[in-house]
Amino acid sequence: MNAFLSEIKSLIKLAAPVSLAQLSLVGMSATDVLIAGHAGTVELAGMNLGVNTWNMVIMFFMGIGFATQPLVAKQFGASNDVGVKHQLHQSIWLCSALGLIAMLVVWLCALALKTGPFEAQMLSIAVEFLFVISLCAIPMTLIPAVRGTLEGMSLTRVVFLVNFAAFLLNIPLDYILVNGLYGLPRMGGVGCAWATVFLMWAVFFINTLILKLHRQLKSKHLFAAFEKPDFSAISRTLKMGFPIGVSIVIELSMFAGAGMLIAAFGVVQASAHAVAITVASMSFMLYMGLGQGVTIRASQFLGAGEPEKAWYTVKAGTAFNVMVAAVICVVFIVFTEPLIRLFSSDPLVVPLAVILLYFGAAFQLADSLQVAVICALRAYHDTTTPPKYQFVSFLMFGLPIGLGLAFWGWWPGLEGAKGMWFAMVVSLSMVGFMLLWRLAKRAHQINP
Repeated sequence: MNAFLSEIKSLIKLAAPVSLAQLSLVGMSATDVLIAGHAGTVELAGMNLGVNTWNMVIMFFMGIGFATQPLVAKQFGASNDVGVKHQLHQSIWLCSALGLIAMLVVWLCALALKTGPFEAQMLSIAVEFLFVISLCAIPMTLIPAVRGTLEGMSLTRVVFLVNFAAFLLNIPLDYILVNGLYGLPRMGGVGCAWATVFLMWAVFFINTLILKLHRQLKSKHLFAAFEKPDFSAISRTLKMGFPIGVSIVIELSMFAGAGMLIAAFGVVQASAHAVAITVASMSFMLYMGLGQGVTIRASQFLGAGEPEKAWYTVKAGTAFNVMVAAVICVVFIVFTEPLIRLFSSDPLVVPLAVILLYFGAAFQLADSLQVAVICALRAYHDTTTPPKYQFVSFLMFGLPIGLGLAFWGWWPGLEGAKGMWFAMVVSLSMVGFMLLWRLAKRAHQINP
């Protein structure tokens, strides 16, 4: 027990800033929902349609860059400063190209939305939102390269401070741009996109300056003699990162895809989904932050040639993540309506959002488990297993179940948004247990 508590203490010291940084990013999205929601239900529904589309694209390309974190952490654990610098430079080359591609894909998605069965005003807001927010595709794909390098070297606190500052600035920026204060035009939900563009460019440049000027890093000269593209290193990063991007897209195809499908039922159900998923996303980012702490710490142990310590970090971190989820599950059940009313007071939206959040409480344990195991496997450079299991769980089982319940009334009382959320519970439970089996198999490989 003492060893477990000692490991959790070390893990929390490393992972708490990562979790808070993740929560700060979600806090920005929550602020968008909060302010757009009070500007009108149509504004919220339109923005949410745009956000779901944007997330599907940008998270795939960012996911590829997430490979930087464990790769740098392993070099850092081996005390290889040259390796850290080389990985940073090659990740920047890769992520710059990904940013340009992401921008073009978002434009195509905006045009494709116009062919969908959406209400005209909601569609107009969503399309404009996408064209605006595409302007931050480049910094958002580069952030995993610079941020992942900082985190891989255990400088997680500065990452949190930058993200928290962005969260705080997002509040007045959203309010001013959405409502058109100080002589500016009233932009509605699109104002949230402009705020995000400004802040994501700022976050990228500040993270870059920290890599250059931080007192612990100045002697490493990380940006001196910037290297030319090394296609073998870029290919290695892409090979590890691509499955991470695929994994994220598969999961978002269930969550963001559900939001897009729910939008077909009108602004009330779309808004209820937006509010409930915003609350549930806060817990997901907490689990992800804790999981990334495990990735960093285990990768550093592996780089230092201490696989036993790496495996103990994986076991302790996974158990702790599930324990945190149990607490959050109770919080969601006890404080469901107050949490929902933080984001909407619409008498039509609130009752449905409350029901959806009950479903959200039901999948907390499974959600935390699958995130924890995915992050643990990254430390061992196993990024190909999770998307296989997620494909089966989300697309072969969850999506058909959701479509059947939501659109074809397979079970009375679970039509519309409720049917899609029930499918989320089924999918997350299934993938959580499948990944746990994979982790147990991994344990046997390490300790036969």
